[in-house]
Amino acid sequence: MSSAPNEPGERRPRDLRGMSTRMRDNARKETLHTAGELVERGGLGGGIAVLLYIVVGAVFWSLVGWFLDHLLGTRWIVIAGAVFGAAAGVYLGYLHMRDALNRSTAPQKTPSETKKSSGMGPEPRV
Repeated sequence: MSSAPNEPGERRPRDLRGMSTRMRDNARKETLHTAGELVERGGLGGGIAVLLYIVVGAVFWSLVGWFLDHLLGTRWIVIAGAVFGAAAGVYLGYLHMRDALNRSTAPQKTPSETKKSSGMGPEPRV
């Protein structure tokens, strides 16, 4: 048996699986971005992502607080849950933006490092 396909336009199933994996990976690279990547690219998407972190965090932890309020017979845990969730959303947005900013800025040389690097280098020893 030969390893070549029977007809000129025919591909082996293994090649098709590899091709579909590559296509799926390329599609993910083009469509899925973290909040930090959206902020780094600019535009409204990054701001909306960070806002959603804050809103979803506040809503989720408010629901947890509401459940605990009914379980324990109190009235204040729902407010504490909302504040905690909003603060956690702000912190999560900060972490994403910090990572994006660290990736996007190259380290700058100080004036003293610039003077050192502009020289001819160390003198050769005799």
